[in-house]
Amino acid sequence: MDNNSEDFPIDTDDPVSKSQRKREMLALQELGKKLTELNTSLLLKCQLPDDLLRAIEEFQRLPNKHEARRRQLQFIGKLMRNTDTSLIEKVLNQDQHNANLNKRFFKQLEELRERLLAGSEDALQQLILDHPSIDIQYLRQLIRQTQKEQDQKKPPSSAKKLFQYLRELKQAD
Repeated sequence: MDNNSEDFPIDTDDPVSKSQRKREMLALQELGKKLTELNTSLLLKCQLPDDLLRAIEEFQRLPNKHEARRRQLQFIGKLMRNTDTSLIEKVLNQDQHNANLNKRFFKQLEELRERLLAGSEDALQQLILDHPSIDIQYLRQLIRQTQKEQDQKKPPSSAKKLFQYLRELKQAD
């Protein structure tokens, strides 16, 4: 009898260790915990199975007494073992990416506002070039009012208006 590889296939898949299974289970529980923190529209984008969606809704209703939420999270993790998590991870990554873009956008607006309030003519001229339909008179008025409020240590109502006006300009692009 010939001993070739066709007669005796070699099993190259190593059995998964108990520690590895536990790490995977905890990762699913952590992903399930993230799902419990999402708003309804993002949950719907994840296209979750009905039983998992009900378990998440139940988690949100539970008080945090007698470890009820912890047990419910374990149950959610158990349900997630039978769920394809690729779409869930894609939706969560996209949401995180959008949040990072929004943070960067607001930081740029804040920096622009600060440069305008510091009297930077370069920033003002660049803003006018980028947005030909800008109301220059209104913009200068907001800058003056904000500077006056800052000097008098008043609440920043004009600074908020200036920020909103800059945001509207940038979002119109």
